[in-house]
Amino acid sequence: MNSKHRLLFAAILLVATGGRAVSIETALFAAPQSAPQRTARAATVRPVRLREVRGRGLLADVWVNSVGPFVFAVDTGAGVTLVTPRVASAARLDVRADRSRSIAGLSGRGTTAHDALVQSLAIGDRTNYVPGTRSVVVTAGLPNDIDGVLDPTEAFSPLGYIIDIPRLELSTFDTRAFPLSLEDQPREGAVVRWLRQGSSHRPFVQLDNGERALIDTGSSLGLGIRSNSESDRGRVSYSRDVGGGQVATQRVRPMTVAIGALELKNVPTDVISGAQPGAPTLLGLSALRPFRLVFDPVNRLIEIAPSSRR
Repeated sequence: MNSKHRLLFAAILLVATGGRAVSIETALFAAPQSAPQRTARAATVRPVRLREVRGRGLLADVWVNSVGPFVFAVDTGAGVTLVTPRVASAARLDVRADRSRSIAGLSGRGTTAHDALVQSLAIGDRTNYVPGTRSVVVTAGLPNDIDGVLDPTEAFSPLGYIIDIPRLELSTFDTRAFPLSLEDQPREGAVVRWLRQGSSHRPFVQLDNGERALIDTGSSLGLGIRSNSESDRGRVSYSRDVGGGQVATQRVRPMTVAIGALELKNVPTDVISGAQPGAPTLLGLSALRPFRLVFDPVNRLIEIAPSSRR
């Protein structure tokens, strides 16, 4: 059986627990500069060039408390912004000893993490500050070549944001001036409702088969569905999640699904084994690659349409 190991950031679950503060070792980084005043955080964020790395997803340079750059994955399915203990130490984050929690991925296996406060977070360059993030979660569950995971919904709040996958560009917009509307449907695309589960702000959409799917730019999968059988055959890949658990994925025959008026034909489809019960259906990068994704968190709408560059 052929296999390969890759990271799967998808579907982070957060559960508050008791615990002690994480132990952070000293790192040789420049001391953080004075944090910008809150009023200096612009109402818009300059567009950011992304890069895609196989098995790691969409990556961007990020500065934490003016220290960096660090390599962060841009993950709409994360639900929270994560940093490694190395980043926490270098940026001298205020790690909260009384705010520990367990984080888990698709496998359901959890690991202890800790809340920390940040003074500033910038993306693309040192002065391109994001308006939303004031806290992060410190975890040792990320691979060595990833310094953090950026949840764009949290980081850019209350702004809307656009992830143009073919152009590898991340940008923001003012939802008051340019709101999405169900009455304004794009050509060859769709504006659909941004569905949520519980108190999470992660972006789910309704598929034509009645299932909800998580739009997950942190996953390299296509349409990720849970296996109902342990006897699936074919090439299997093993993916590690942030909790240290492992799931198996298997590429199967492509499927056709619809999201609102948008029909996705021959979508790369992956069967996921080893996921905990209730794990969501995923729409990862392999399914979303042709599209420009527009997220309006205020009006809770999402536009999925072909990019101008394919």
